[in-house]
Amino acid sequence: MQEYKNFNGDCKFAFVLSVVCGCLLFVPMKALAANDPNTSTSNSTYAAEIVKEEKTKNSSILTVFTLEIRDKKTNEVAHVTFGGIGERIRSIEKLYLFENNKLVVHGNLKRADIIYVVDCKTQNVVDMFWCYDPVLAPSKRFWVYEKFYPYHGLKSIQTTVVLVYDMQRTPLENRVPVKGYTEWPKVQVGLPIYPRPYLEAKAYVLQRQQYEEPPWYLRSSPLLWSKDSNDVVFLYNHKKQAYVVRVNISAGIDKPKILEAPINVGNFVRQDLPEDFRKKEAARLHMVSATEITWDGKDHILVKPSKAHYTLEDRIRLPVP
Repeated sequence: MQEYKNFNGDCKFAFVLSVVCGCLLFVPMKALAANDPNTSTSNSTYAAEIVKEEKTKNSSILTVFTLEIRDKKTNEVAHVTFGGIGERIRSIEKLYLFENNKLVVHGNLKRADIIYVVDCKTQNVVDMFWCYDPVLAPSKRFWVYEKFYPYHGLKSIQTTVVLVYDMQRTPLENRVPVKGYTEWPKVQVGLPIYPRPYLEAKAYVLQRQQYEEPPWYLRSSPLLWSKDSNDVVFLYNHKKQAYVVRVNISAGIDKPKILEAPINVGNFVRQDLPEDFRKKEAARLHMVSATEITWDGKDHILVKPSKAHYTLEDRIRLPVP
């Protein structure tokens, strides 16, 4: 067991690093292809690359990766190892190296994503968390993503909460205080910006969720940044109403401004759908679910429905509030 660096001495996080976990055995190491654009990156100071991967003998899926960091000025090389049972990473999506010499490793879990933040100067993993669908802002300062929850868990926790992580903040500054039964360090990372009850409570889980199932909140599209990185736009469904949501963070991620525009789904759903189909899919026909959204000017988005046979058009143009 290796304990990650304590954040400002207040917040202790211990994650399993299988490279030092004696209960695991590994199959032979596999060297990765050099200069893969998804597993290597560099800036003026450092070059970083995933150089090895190894599967645990107990699993043909879970993987341990070795990251090589080279100081371009001194040519010194250091290695950082991460992965294994406690972290459950399966593959590498991409590496990102920032001007403050923080490196992000974006990896894949079975149905979700994992983010590692590495300090190239100290060669330490300073943060790690699970999430869904992380998207880096054009400014390369912010990540936006959906808070992780297990698909097999209680319905009371299966609610979409949208979070933002600021690469210029410390790990501790990218968290809100958590106490009691709700504590789950691997997923409670980032500042809540939506839905409004989570923003107002500054919480990852609402207190009432331990007693009753809250109204269902469901993000139903990818997360989309504006070019200036001030706005995040997405589709949301709540209490059988679909919305276009814009969250403005120009005043800071501590003070997001939420704007919501209801969608009249009836304007886009085909009227010739068979009655038995309408009854079977009644729970879905009030929703707008999209596989893709893109900007169409400053105040509109183009939406590609995930159930195109429900809709009159294969692209829907919607105003952004």
